[in-house]
Amino acid sequence: MTHKKNKDEAHIHIKEKKMKKVLMLTLGTVLFITGCMQSNKVENRLTNNINVYKSVWENVFDQRDIDVLNSSNLHQDAKFLNMKGEVEANGFEAFKNYYNGYIVGFPDAEFTIIDIFGQGDKLVKHWNFKGTHGDIGKKVNVYGATLVEMRDGKIFREQDFWDEMIFYKQLGLPIE
Repeated sequence: MTHKKNKDEAHIHIKEKKMKKVLMLTLGTVLFITGCMQSNKVENRLTNNINVYKSVWENVFDQRDIDVLNSSNLHQDAKFLNMKGEVEANGFEAFKNYYNGYIVGFPDAEFTIIDIFGQGDKLVKHWNFKGTHGDIGKKVNVYGATLVEMRDGKIFREQDFWDEMIFYKQLGLPIE
């Protein structure tokens, strides 16, 4: 009887080990799949943010549709910051006024997004702005980069980095 009992215990022990392996493999598979799903969510959010962002600026500059800067595309607390981190525009109307200055001031303005990439809700945009100033007839051609933060699929914050001195020089304005 002892021999049979030991043999039964050995079979139970082997079955327990196999069961543990199956459970560990199952748990590992579930964790892997969950991780992939989370990664896809982040990737989808990034793709959506880039698409929304590009669409907004294509409409503003290509279609001259300044009204696209609204609650559908801008977060209610949207801010535009200069290179020093100072607020230049705060809210929908301020954004419209700020960018309308470029559209009105440069009737032939061309704004090109050269590259855009990011992670989650943070984007980096490399851009080029060209145009002829309507009043003085001088042409500009400047490059820059913008740090962008999106919230809830809307533009929350932008901060441009570019050489304003080149811009002013091309316009023939005094450089301070």
